[in-house]
Amino acid sequence: MRLQDIPSKIIDNIETLGTKEPIVLVLSDGKARYAPLPPHGETKIVTHDNKVTRVSFNEGELFK
Repeated sequence: MRLQDIPSKIIDNIETLGTKEPIVLVLSDGKARYAPLPPHGETKIVTHDNKVTRVSFNEGELFK
């Protein structure tokens, strides 16, 4: 199953977070958490036994 839309009632509550930057919202085991996404890089969400076990942020390096 891929990304799905969130009901508008929930979105109204999320908008009160007061952030304009992109965020990742994770719901797992009855808990909701969010974190801002880095300006560039990769974010991995790891699951095990139908629970989110880890969210790792790898901002990477720029090679010129």
